Amino acid sequence: MYYGVSNMEETKDFYQDVLGLSLQFADRDQWAQFKVNGLTFALGGPKEVPEELKGGAVVTFEVENLNKSIKELQNKGVNISRVRDMGSHGSTCYFRDPSNNLVQLYQSSK
Repeated sequence: MYYGVSNMEETKDFYQDVLGLSLQFADRDQWAQFKVNGLTFALGGPKEVPEELKGGAVVTFEVENLNKSIKELQNKGVNISRVRDMGSHGSTCYFRDPSNNLVQLYQSSK
């Protein structure tokens, strides 16, 4: 899965430095690829992602402790939505990356 982004460097740094994802490789301002629990998540620059493919998707990262993750992100300046309690399905919240893509955090109710 990947997001089309308008500002590769800032958005790549956000996912790497703020969210703590491990960068697999970066190709200038066109592509940045991360490994997340055996899955690939990438960012595509304007020349890599056709305009008609931008938008509409939401990447969701499952976390062990939603409140802890929220506090860590807020300490890094990320504006987080209110937590939505979904009862036995868990809890979720969202925020936007520097390219205005929605990113969701999810914690199962266990």
